[in-house]
Amino acid sequence: MMNILFSLDENYVYPLKVLIQSLVDTHPDDTFCMYLLHAGISDETLEDLNRFVERTDNKLVPIHSKNFFHDSDKVAITRYYTLEMYLWMFAPYLLPEEVDRILYLDPDVLCINDIKEFYNKDFLGHSFVATNYKYKTKWVQPFNNLRLRNFESDDYFNAGVVLMNLKKLRRVGDPYSIIEAIRENKPVLILPDQDIFNLVYVNDILEEDWRFFNMNPKVFEKLKILFPKKYNYAKVDREVVFIHFSGKHKPWDEREKYRYALGKYFFDVEKRVYPYYLESSEI
Repeated sequence: MMNILFSLDENYVYPLKVLIQSLVDTHPDDTFCMYLLHAGISDETLEDLNRFVERTDNKLVPIHSKNFFHDSDKVAITRYYTLEMYLWMFAPYLLPEEVDRILYLDPDVLCINDIKEFYNKDFLGHSFVATNYKYKTKWVQPFNNLRLRNFESDDYFNAGVVLMNLKKLRRVGDPYSIIEAIRENKPVLILPDQDIFNLVYVNDILEEDWRFFNMNPKVFEKLKILFPKKYNYAKVDREVVFIHFSGKHKPWDEREKYRYALGKYFFDVEKRVYPYYLESSEI
């Protein structure tokens, strides 16, 4: 059984079901224990989600985590960035002790190939395995270093797909150092959880290849124009494990107006999750 971690509010339950279905579809012979950290998803929604997961012969473990924090922590929360976006980093202190490794996935991620190669990665002494969009961040790296005051770092890792070494984090980590980093850097946070992830765990993240484990639809559009023989649907079908629909453009919001070709993978899985909803919306 593989351990999967989600951290979200009620607004992201819709794409979460699509993500879960994509995991199930690509792993017919495997099972998952899915931990959901949240700060107030309704009982009705959780019951519906649990029924959905049980139909796939997998297990959902919701963990209400709001009480983990105190008012004095002053965790940075805004209209657009909720408490749930931080919760995944506190997994070592919220999950059962026997869970020693877990794969965190943002709800706007889709799985299209087997995850076991990534899930079973050797941490090589690190606390995390994640991907780094160097092509995208190299121009803003000096700004990130100045903004976050981590001048020794040459990297800025994406927090949408993160393999976590919980065994090591429980031994060397400290939840209060995360809270303190959030509190101290609140004015300069742009992508809050990602900023904190890169700030607190600098030099403790092992890099993996984003082209396989965190493919960005916007970047794929450019790559398939520049290198059509190398970047095409056949390559995606064969090699890409995770597509990450990051940014403000979401296929489930924009529908036919969604501008990126990789949206078709989301819509294909969505039809298996919400057939009645989609049929009624077309009338």
